[in-house]
Amino acid sequence: MPEKRKMSLDEIRSLHGGYWRYDILDFHYLYNHYFPPKELIERLQEKLPKIIDNYPSTHKVIAKSLAKWKDDEWFNENNLVLGNGSSELIKVLNQIMPKVTVPIPIFNEYVQLPKERMNLFLVGEADKFKIDIGALIDSIEESKSEFVVLNNPNNPIGNVLAKSDIEKLLETGVKVVVDEAFIDFCRDLSVEDLVPKYKNLIVIYSCTKSMGFAGLRLGYMLTTNEEVKEKVKGLLPIWNINSIAEAFIEIFPDFRKDYENSIKKTLDDKKYLFEKLKEIPFLEPYESCTNFVFCKTSVSARKLAEILYGRYNILIKDGLNQASLKSDSYVRMGVKTKEDNDKLIEALKQIRENT
Repeated sequence: MPEKRKMSLDEIRSLHGGYWRYDILDFHYLYNHYFPPKELIERLQEKLPKIIDNYPSTHKVIAKSLAKWKDDEWFNENNLVLGNGSSELIKVLNQIMPKVTVPIPIFNEYVQLPKERMNLFLVGEADKFKIDIGALIDSIEESKSEFVVLNNPNNPIGNVLAKSDIEKLLETGVKVVVDEAFIDFCRDLSVEDLVPKYKNLIVIYSCTKSMGFAGLRLGYMLTTNEEVKEKVKGLLPIWNINSIAEAFIEIFPDFRKDYENSIKKTLDDKKYLFEKLKEIPFLEPYESCTNFVFCKTSVSARKLAEILYGRYNILIKDGLNQASLKSDSYVRMGVKTKEDNDKLIEALKQIRENT
C-alpha cells in the first residue's frame, strides 16, 4: 500500500482546524492547555446521554445561566447575546455596521467587509504598533464612521490599549466594539465595567481563546445598546448554542479557581517562551499580554513556516498581510506547555545552525 502523501503547508492551513486528526504540533491556533480539568470533562460526560438526545435551550435561558458567571448587576441576561464562538457575533456585527473604522493590524474577521464600508486606520511599526488615540479619533470623524472596532489585547500583536484611551473614544459618541478575546490574561484592563455607563460600548468575548475548549464554540456580546442587541439577535439562529456548551456554562462556576490557576500557568509558559525566543538571532519577539508571542523576523517568515512544518511538523502563523504588516517579516506563535515550547525552540536553533 503506497505511503499517504503529506499535505503541503497551504493544504493543511486551508482546513482551518481539525488538526487533532494529524501529527502536528500546532502553534498556529491558540490554546489553554491547563483547562478544563479532568473533573469538569467527566461531569460533561455524565450529561452526554441526555444532552445529545435533546434540543438545547433557547437563547434567553442560556443567557440567564451565563449571567451567573459574574456578580455585577449589569452582567445580566438582558445585556448578553450569546454566539457560536465570537466569530459568529463578529460576522453578524459586520452585517449591521454601516461604516466602520478598523485599525490595522487586527483579527482578520473584522476586515471581511466591502471596501466602501471600511475606513482602514493603519498603525505603524515605529512604536510597536501602538495606536495613537488622537489620530484614530480624527480618522473616525473624517470618515464619518458610526463604529470603530478594537482588539484589546490586539491580535496578532499582543499589545494593549489603556482603558482611559478607550474612554476617550467612547466620549466622542462613536459606537465602540471592543473584542476582548484575550482579556483574561490581563483582566484588570477589561472595559466590561464601562458597559452600564456607555450605551455606545459593545464588548465581544471569546470563551475559546483562554478557556481551552475551542471545539465547543462559545462567545458573548455584552452591551446596553438596545438597537445593536436587537439587530444581532434577529440575525442569529434560535439554537445557535449547542447543548454541550450550554452544560459547560452551568458547570463552569464550580471550577473558577481552576480556571484562574490555568491562566497563571499559561502566562508562566508565555514568559518562558518569550525569553527563549529572544535567544534566536533572527527573531525579535514583542512583549505580549496574551497566550501568544508575535515576532519580527530577519529571514523570510514564509520560508521559516515551511521549514518548521516540513521538517518538524510544527505549525506557526505567518502571512500576516494586513496593510501595515504586508511583508514577509512577521510570525505569531501560540503558547503551549514548556515541553512543547522547548520542541519549537530546539527546531528554531537547528534552523539557525543551518542558515
